[in-house]
Amino acid sequence: MKLDLTGLRIEVTDAFKEFTERKIEKLSKFFEPDTICHVTFTDRSKGKQHIDIRIEYRSRTYIAEEECEDIYYGLEEVISKIEGQIRKDKTLAEKKRKETINSEETVEDIENLMDEE
Repeated sequence: MKLDLTGLRIEVTDAFKEFTERKIEKLSKFFEPDTICHVTFTDRSKGKQHIDIRIEYRSRTYIAEEECEDIYYGLEEVISKIEGQIRKDKTLAEKKRKETINSEETVEDIENLMDEE
């Protein structure tokens, strides 16, 4: 997965970059290598930071954001939100696939009953 880091009113240091790359690597198994992950760090007033992740993959866009005081903790939270979205999509796809298989079996059962008559 390709990583695009942006810092608004904050410098994206090598430490941020390395930490982000390690954490995003967990998501790479779900996406193709040429998928781009946009991560934006924004320094807000009063010691708050805002982290925003956007991954566009096929026809789906995964978006998560977090307001935090510690940017490292916030990044972990945002990645867990993205993982939750991926799990939800995977579960829905599995459910849809099973329903399709069950409906095909039902059609086959009806056809078999008609052939017997």
